[in-house]
Order: sequence, then C-alpha cells, then structure tokens
Amino acid sequence: MKSRSVVKGLLVAVALLTAGTVCSAADKAAVTDYDVVVVGGGGSGACAALAAAQSGVKVLVVEKERKLSGSSGLTKGMMGVNTSLQRKHNMKITPMEVFKQMESYTHLLFNARLARATVEHSGETIEWLMDNGVKLWLPVEPQQFAHDAVKPIIYHMWDGQQGLAALTTAIEKAGGTIMYRTEATRINKNADGSVSGVQVRAQDGTVKTVNAKAVIIATGGFMGNDEMMKKAGIVGHPMGWLANDGVGMKMAWEAGAAKYKENVTEYHGQGIVTKGNNKESILMTKLEPFIHIPILWVDKTGQRYYNEDYVYDNALVSHALVSIGGQGFVVFDQATVDKFKKAKTGMTDSFANIRNIPGKQSGPIPELDAYLEAGVKDGVVHKGRTLEELAANAGFQKAPFLKQIGAYNGYVKKGEDEQFGKAKEHLMYPVAQGPFYALEVMTYNLTTIGGVKVNEHLEAVDENFNPVKGLYAVGNVAGGLYSDSYMTVEGLTMGFAAVSGRLAGLNSAEYVKARK
Repeated sequence: MKSRSVVKGLLVAVALLTAGTVCSAADKAAVTDYDVVVVGGGGSGACAALAAAQSGVKVLVVEKERKLSGSSGLTKGMMGVNTSLQRKHNMKITPMEVFKQMESYTHLLFNARLARATVEHSGETIEWLMDNGVKLWLPVEPQQFAHDAVKPIIYHMWDGQQGLAALTTAIEKAGGTIMYRTEATRINKNADGSVSGVQVRAQDGTVKTVNAKAVIIATGGFMGNDEMMKKAGIVGHPMGWLANDGVGMKMAWEAGAAKYKENVTEYHGQGIVTKGNNKESILMTKLEPFIHIPILWVDKTGQRYYNEDYVYDNALVSHALVSIGGQGFVVFDQATVDKFKKAKTGMTDSFANIRNIPGKQSGPIPELDAYLEAGVKDGVVHKGRTLEELAANAGFQKAPFLKQIGAYNGYVKKGEDEQFGKAKEHLMYPVAQGPFYALEVMTYNLTTIGGVKVNEHLEAVDENFNPVKGLYAVGNVAGGLYSDSYMTVEGLTMGFAAVSGRLAGLNSAEYVKARK
C-alpha cells in the first residue's frame, strides 16, 4: 500500500508540527456547545468532520498538533472501487470482487459487514474527496509487483499534505471549527449512558468541558506508546506517527466501548536499522537493493524461513519477518558483490515502480565494497572470510547454516527450489565465493490498526455489540476490519480512514438530528 516515499515522509513531520495557524482552546472560550466533536484531525477525523459539517450540524475538531495531518499526511494513496478515474481508463471492478479478496485473506476472522461497507462506499468517497478539492489520480501500474495480476488498479494516489490541506479548507468553509494544540482527556456521559461531550486541555493547561451529542474518536493508533506496544507484543521498527499515543482509544474504553483487535498492526515493508538507537541506518539507500530482490534470506539460526519471491509484496515479506521475531538476514557472497558493482542485479527491484528505477533493476553500485565495510562498522552487516566465520560473526547456528547454504547452492545449480519453490529465474546467486556477508533486515511497522470495537455504522459498541450512544470510532482506532494482520489490498488503511470517517460523520449527524 505505502511506498518508500511514505516512510521517508516522516522526515517532514517536524515541519508539520511547526506550520499552520494556532487556534487554542482559549480562543474558543465562549463556544462550549457543539453537535459533534471529532477528537483527532488526521485523515479519518478530517473526513468525519467535513461530512458532519456538510450535513448541517455544528462540528468541532479537537487536534493536539498545529495542523491537520497525522499519519494520513504521510500516505501516498488509498483504495477505491468503481471510481470515475477507473471508468475513464475502462477499468471494471466491483465492490464484491474486492470484498471476496478480503474475505479469503482473513479466513472470515473479521467484521464482514464493516468490510463490505468499506469497499461499497470507497468509490463514492473518492468522488466526494475530489469534489472537495482533494487531488487523486491512478498510477500507471500497481505500486507492488505482486499485485500486477490484480486488474484494474484500485490504488488511487494522492499527496497526503495537499489532501489534508484541502480538507481543512473544506471543513472551515462548511462551518466547522478546528481547535488546535488541544487534547481531549475524557468522554463525558449522560445518566442514560449516552455521550454528552468531552473534557479538553489546551497547551497552556486550561481545562474546559465541551458539550456535544456525539463524539467521534479519530486519534489514530498507539505507535508512540511504548508500554501499549510492548503489551500488544508488537515488533519491528516503528515508522508511523509517534504522536499517536493511544489516549483516544483509552477514553473510548473508559466510556464503555469494548476492546477489539488492539494488538493488530500494519507490518509493511522492511529496512536496515542501526542497533542501539533503533533508527533507520544511513546506509539504507546504499544497500537497499539487496533487500528488494529475492536472493537468499535466513533467520537468526541461519536457515531460510520463506519463499523469497514474497519480497514483491510489502505486507507478506513483513509478515514473514514477524514470524521469526521481526528480524532476518540477506546472505550473499563476494561474487555477487562484484557483479552488483559492475552491472544491474538481474532481478526486478520490488520498489522499481515507486522509485522510478530505469529498467526496473537496481545497479550498478560501484562503491559497494565501501558501503559494506561501513555497514560492518555500523553493525548492520556481518562479514566472514569463510562460511564458518560468517556464522560466528552473525550469530547463526553453524551446522544448520552450513547445511542450508549447501542445499541452496544445489537449488541454484539445478534451477529448482526444492524447499520453498522460489521461481527458477530468481535462483541466480549461489553463496560460494568468500568473503561472505549477512545484511540485517528488520520489518517496518507503520501503524497499529485496531482497538475499539465498532459496528458497520462506526458506532463504538460494547462486548455484546450494543452501541455506546453517540460514540463513534474511525480509522486506525476502529477494530474489526482486519483479522491478525494488514491485508494485501493496496491502499486499504488510508481507504478505510477516509470511508470510515465520512460514514461516521454522516451517521453522527443523523443521530444528532434525531435527538433534537
């Protein structure tokens, strides 16, 4: 779903936090009564606020940063089915086709009505976004080669920053109010159990009560909460919006909503991470061709753990890494290094479309020897004059590793992977000529994707699916769309953010009008 430019987009996060006009709680001190309060101004929250405001109700967005963005501002596209853009290119697909794909992937361990609503309303949501100034377009090809067989393209690209800026303008035009640098701390309820508003705290410490008939929690996941991440058993390198601390879903739980799928996360992609500070290595851009092609990958024991062809699907390559604890190794020899220094890798780079690589193959890399030596110093590359020495330096179990290398070299020579069935054309590089290398690879974790139990109307519900009256949860807060992992449906997370936000905005407005 997301491109390398998405995760590198995190570098603009500081700029996001220092841009825009600040509107504090004190600036709105005279206004304490609203119909709908949206807590969180990322993609799902912005869509919820706009849909509610356009429905004629009085809307307030409570956003703790200086600008509407969140992780949505870093994304590059979203899922959409049966859109005008697809029809323009004579692409035909139905919501049912995509739903069936989701149904198969999850083994029915999901909220089917929620999933059906998501794909059913995705096309009209794309049109609605474009009507409100958001620019979307179809890429020429799928962003991941594993999806080449999936036609038509359902991934609609956008510039997340332009999209959130357009939604901000549209919200204000529709009469909505945005309260920046302010956090919600509690959901208030009436004696009958229905929502009565929220308590908020401004940056200066001012605390006030905002009355509302409906509250929409759109605070994203809990990537920035180390305690919650550890408790959920989530591994990998965090590449999401670290300002998301789980406070919103905690408020929803305290208000009576049930916990649901709070340990599900979006493992998506992989990278080279420096030990100690857990930061993406500065060598990432130099050595990433090795982690984007299906050569030999092994686990901490030195044995293969999956069919490396799955490197062409960002979700599946990450899931394979998670199955071995989140970290693996790419193993290669000096002959491979010498080839890569002088020529292309001979294999399609999994990020070729995203990075616009000519011919879709990386290379040559003339200074590769120097990069690998820097990697050894950085601790992300292990080197050995012999296979035995490499095993010792990388921490592999010697006997299983040596046996695996012998077997793999046999597969390359024979042109047949008898272990996992890797494609013959990818059995190009034996590991036979020293020195030998093992490059550490870690799964990326983009965001948590669950936490608050909801129904297909995005109403927060208790354990028995009884709605907490007036409370809604959207985007990455809402639990039930996924089973135990992110799906291989390009753009689903951002697509769900937009669809769930819009539907919650419409449904909350209808709820408010019925109570007047």
